[in-house]
Amino acid sequence: MAMRQMHVGIDDTDSVRGMCTTFLAYSVAAGLLGMGARFLEYPRLVRLNPNVPWKTRGNGAVALRFMAKDTGRVRQYVTDMVRAHADTANGANPGAVFWEGDNVPPTLRRFAREALHRIVRIGDARNLVEEAGGSLFGMGTGRGIVGAAAAIGYEFGDSTAELISYRRDSCFGTPRKIEPDSVRIMQEATYPDTFNSYDDATGHVLIAPRGPDPVFYGLRGESALAVRRASRMVSHSERLRGHMIFRTNQGTGDHLAFRIDPDTMEPHSSGVLEGAVVGGPQIVEGGHLFFDVAAGRSVSRCWAYKPTGLPFKLKGLACGDHVTVGGGVRAGSAAFSKSLNVEIVRVQRLAPLVSYCNPRCERCGKNMKSQGRGQGFRCVRCGRTAENRRGVRVPRAISEGEHCALVGAHRHLSRPPQRRGRLNHVSFEPDIEWLSMYDGK
Repeated sequence: MAMRQMHVGIDDTDSVRGMCTTFLAYSVAAGLLGMGARFLEYPRLVRLNPNVPWKTRGNGAVALRFMAKDTGRVRQYVTDMVRAHADTANGANPGAVFWEGDNVPPTLRRFAREALHRIVRIGDARNLVEEAGGSLFGMGTGRGIVGAAAAIGYEFGDSTAELISYRRDSCFGTPRKIEPDSVRIMQEATYPDTFNSYDDATGHVLIAPRGPDPVFYGLRGESALAVRRASRMVSHSERLRGHMIFRTNQGTGDHLAFRIDPDTMEPHSSGVLEGAVVGGPQIVEGGHLFFDVAAGRSVSRCWAYKPTGLPFKLKGLACGDHVTVGGGVRAGSAAFSKSLNVEIVRVQRLAPLVSYCNPRCERCGKNMKSQGRGQGFRCVRCGRTAENRRGVRVPRAISEGEHCALVGAHRHLSRPPQRRGRLNHVSFEPDIEWLSMYDGK
């Protein structure tokens, strides 16, 4: 039997109480290798629109691309695994999508691009897959079909790698014991080939989740070699189950590659808004900051929240500054109008900020005194007069350029400053230990 190329997408198998879609992908990939499959790229971990209200954690879907002989057996195996392991009891609505062939249909590629920055419908995903000749499987609402289809269709421009290590069953729900200094030293030793592992400002380890899911840690970097090297430098006291390396769009900022229409501001969409500051900035109770940007025919309110560190960085904005604001659209409510939650601000051009004060006497060097409204100014020493106040250029408390959130507040898709301007391609190197199952359970 000849081998055929096959794509399998999986999503929404987890809940806030447990499970993880990447862990299911790890288990499925191991099973496929045991069935004789030959992988053509690293498993994909595609982070989709981070503003979807019903997402769990990083809104990540996975896809596997490989050669297999018995594709019918593969479909049955994956379906059985999803049935057995998806956390449907706690709200998961899993979906799996199967596509056979060398080239992914353009319709799926366009759908993936939409899912990166907008709300897309389950019905549209189903129709696209079926019309393209693929097959699918869903449970509950089948919402995971959306991410599964998008993960298959996603076209990487920039890409990064992530090594995710997994816990044994007996450790689920227990604290993860990782030596912070080892993570700090690892980050320093592997810079700039890894990112967002340790927050120097707070001393917090950023690689480990806090929930009861099977993930022990995730190391993000520019290549499989970089994250594999980094994993050997992290000290911990737990016997792990194994690891798998993913190709991913994390750290690329790809969700902000889209223009937000200021006149419609589609709720829960991601992108950038370009315009001039016309109001604020103003810091409110709690340390949050807002400012208003005029773009198109509309004025849009932009919110920067205290945990991001952006209020401190953006408080120097002033009316007339030309900015590009990246973030997600928050839906309106009875208490708040529709607005943009800020992730990053690029100050394109600063407006001159002028303060007006009494004119200075050219002879005496002293500031003149006002003679009363509309009566000009007079030097009290020599009697010299002047009609108008003088403008003094005020130094700005903010610079042109990019202002992003603190590293501890980054979303999975946020582009770290160290990756600014970088375009990376993670090539598949099958000889690297990209999937490893350690001894025992």
